[in-house]
Amino acid sequence: MLLVRRRAPVGGFFTDSDRAAGIFGVTGTGFAVFLAFVIFLSFESYDRARESASLEAVATTELFRVVQLFPDRPRVQLHGQLVCYARSVINHEWTTMQEQRESPIVQDWVVWLERTIEGIEIRNDKQGIAYEQWFDRAAERREGRRGRLAEAFPYVPAIVWAALILGGLLLLIYVCFFADRGERWLVQALMMAAVTVMVVSGLLLVRYLDRPYETASGGIKPSAMRSTLTVMESESERLGPQGSIPCDESGTRVVRR
Repeated sequence: MLLVRRRAPVGGFFTDSDRAAGIFGVTGTGFAVFLAFVIFLSFESYDRARESASLEAVATTELFRVVQLFPDRPRVQLHGQLVCYARSVINHEWTTMQEQRESPIVQDWVVWLERTIEGIEIRNDKQGIAYEQWFDRAAERREGRRGRLAEAFPYVPAIVWAALILGGLLLLIYVCFFADRGERWLVQALMMAAVTVMVVSGLLLVRYLDRPYETASGGIKPSAMRSTLTVMESESERLGPQGSIPCDESGTRVVRR
């Protein structure tokens, strides 16, 4: 704006400033509506990511409690595997989601859980009811994880980003043509700064909402799963030996000899 101002005539480039301001108002309003619509959709995606992570954590807690009705050996195995699942989600999959992919370590624990539950021998009605409840809670856990992983991929397509950036640049260029040597330079600078701040902050907000699992402040953290892990580890100490947990603190499988 200050560079253009050096070559601008007194009174500005526009012979009819009211007409120019009207066109700018229409253009700015159109960009603002488009930006608001994209922010709204991005926020919905962000909210779905948070809800899916919470659903997965709650379902994992319920699975841990359902397991307590199973026979001793599979109960200890499933308790340990669920603890390892939670650890691997927190320490591995939250990192891989930033790269828009799932963690093979978490998927391995899912396979181990399925193998263990398939080998259980039901001995009474209580165990039969618990067995049915397991599959209901497992479906909820699976749905929560699926939703969480789905939201790791950018929600705003590239063509929408192109339209947003092009619209923002158009506004900034248009403002430059309001340069006027007759105005004080501070007034001109503030005019440009105000529009720039609004455009850039809007684009940054879309970028933030479109990548909900990044480590930046405000990103979704595995807080719900951490709470679940705390509960499971506490109950594991009470219900079974710590040696039954087949993984390290990060959730990586440990082969015991």
